[in-house]
Amino acid sequence: MSESALVWPGLPVAQWVETRDTLHLMTQVVGKVRLANTPLMSHRWNVVLYVSARGLTTV
Repeated sequence: MSESALVWPGLPVAQWVETRDTLHLMTQVVGKVRLANTPLMSHRWNVVLYVSARGLTTV
């Protein structure tokens, strides 16, 4: 691989701060709903959102 292929593109927060904040709040809501509707487990492992190729998932 060339060195240019290893460099990640810039991601200035100022350009997507509103999207970041919205995503953060929505994932918190999903986590709270899941926490309220599932039995308690050690360390809240049942509330995790997993990253998949299609986004976030609970499976």
